[in-house]
Amino acid sequence: MKTLLLLTLPFALSLNLHAATGDWKEMQGSDGRAMRVRFEGIDKDKYLLRRESDGQLFAVAPEKLPAASKPAFEAEAKQLSEEIPKINVTAGHEIFSGQPFEIRPAEGMATALSLRQESKTKHSASWRAYTTATYKLFGARPYSVALYSGEDGNATVMSAVYANKGDFMSGVGEGEDHFDGESEADVKSLTKAMEADEKAVLAAISSVLGEPKMQRFGDSRATRRTVRRWDWNGHAFLLSNEEAEYVSLSIVPLSVADGGGKTAKVKDADIRKRLKDDVVKDEESGDVYLGQIPMVNQGPKGYCVPATFERAMRTVGLEADMYLLAMVGKSQMGGGTSVQTMLEEVRSQVRSKGRRTKDENSKELRVRDVKRYIDEGVPVMWTMRSLDEYNDLANSNTTNRQSVTDWEKWAEEIADKAKTLAKQEADEDHRHICMIVGYNEKTNELAVSDSWGPRYERRWVPVGLANWVSTGGLFMILP
Repeated sequence: MKTLLLLTLPFALSLNLHAATGDWKEMQGSDGRAMRVRFEGIDKDKYLLRRESDGQLFAVAPEKLPAASKPAFEAEAKQLSEEIPKINVTAGHEIFSGQPFEIRPAEGMATALSLRQESKTKHSASWRAYTTATYKLFGARPYSVALYSGEDGNATVMSAVYANKGDFMSGVGEGEDHFDGESEADVKSLTKAMEADEKAVLAAISSVLGEPKMQRFGDSRATRRTVRRWDWNGHAFLLSNEEAEYVSLSIVPLSVADGGGKTAKVKDADIRKRLKDDVVKDEESGDVYLGQIPMVNQGPKGYCVPATFERAMRTVGLEADMYLLAMVGKSQMGGGTSVQTMLEEVRSQVRSKGRRTKDENSKELRVRDVKRYIDEGVPVMWTMRSLDEYNDLANSNTTNRQSVTDWEKWAEEIADKAKTLAKQEADEDHRHICMIVGYNEKTNELAVSDSWGPRYERRWVPVGLANWVSTGGLFMILP
């Protein structure tokens, strides 16, 4: 957990109110050096201030403030205390407490929002809900609500996506069933729903925080967009309406909003070491797999491409969001995205952060084709057909292998089953992309991960079965 400095103030601070610029206030210590700070919340009985020079958040006990400083800070603290219950009522959930995200445990917020854990690794965690019609957040129904945390378990970003081209009027199921049914939405009906949702959310937040300001926000040319912004309690509320795409509300730290959404680059050497350290090797079974791949649940829509790309990007230290990627990758209404289009559109974004993309085509998939990437901690995105027979065998194999004691016998059994199935003619339907996240050379198996939630984090399939459904595309994002 991030350490919060406690400023006991044996030295005096004086507040120069007339020199304040925006939310920043000029303060001067007894040593004569000035600093600029901003009030960003309350933690129990202490005020939380941010120092502009280094971005450090620190706590100040009110009684330690000199008389000249108390009135301004007490006024801000009083106003915040009055606004917390109002904005919680407006949100429809008790999600705000006075603490900014960086010191707020995400798990408590997830509970307040009725979110289930979607992913948990050593480096991050996420929670998500695909909601019903009765779920409201700031006066409208978000189809998806997601919350993310960092290594320390504290919240980093909350994202709510309202009417959007993927979820709106979708008639498909989740997981293996998302190939059944189709979207009944059209541009006209989606546009009308988006307008209504944007109006409701705008009115709800403005009723407590006043009118927003406009800002350009995004980490690259492809993702840059105009948003409405409100600043409050160390957060920025960002409301976005992307034509025929989605309406979204993101809540991010003020520093992220002030930087226009640009995120810090993780050093190449650091990410390479982290990836290799995350490789798990089981000597008894021979399994080698990636143990810290973030999960994303694409939900009841055909977003396997943007969801899988989000997972691959997050693995190598790049921030990503499947709804934004669906826009960038020109996904169709209800889903359906060209992998090559997505790859081309994200290539510049990936390169700007010191990463690179690579694609290969494999006529016959073999363990050695993916081994060199898995050993370096890099997942391989794989295009295939998610057929019922494939899923049934993948599910049963994954369950049965938990009780295997004779791995040689196991290899023979699964090879025979795959060989029998491969004699059938495979349907050309159910085009899909997932991740290969592991291998076993002794049993000739691949570990496959679908973007369908925690149940599908890792399934084991024999190479013969994989080849029966493979369409040959392999795609990597490399450090």
